[in-house]
Amino acid sequence: MNKLIVPSCAEGSNTLSVPAPETINGVVLAANIAESVTVPSGARYALFNATADFYAKYSGTATVITDTTDGSGSELNPTLRTLGTGDTISVISGETCYLTVAFYD
Repeated sequence: MNKLIVPSCAEGSNTLSVPAPETINGVVLAANIAESVTVPSGARYALFNATADFYAKYSGTATVITDTTDGSGSELNPTLRTLGTGDTISVISGETCYLTVAFYD
């Protein structure tokens, strides 16, 4: 698994550079059916891409969002996330789509 690096650019400020991933998990999401993505051992970061809107939840089961005012909702279209201690990420979409998750240490 590649490391996620933050190099300095010519002007001296940091810029996010993501190397090509060595570890990618893919899921075909059927509409409105939650799936689990297993986080590989040692992964600290996840980079998400999908062909449609999707929702992710890092503890519990993801749901397509409805009126949720208690803080328990799922996140819409996360991009790059630092992972916690869980070993799975729950994902769901309101339509059939393809989802990939690239992992970095």
